[in-house]
Amino acid sequence: MTSLFETSYARAILLGLQRKHVYQGTVPDGEIARRRAKNRAARKARKTTRRNC
Repeated sequence: MTSLFETSYARAILLGLQRKHVYQGTVPDGEIARRRAKNRAARKARKTTRRNC
């Protein structure tokens, strides 16, 4: 049985997906910054919670 990733078609799809930007211009820069700041704060809160338990 062959792997799905051994075909040239599958490799081309993977390569194409790897080179795409996350938001691709569909989300304004301010919203991206807001989301990343919110995610950063959430990670910090989870880290603090883990250390206090």
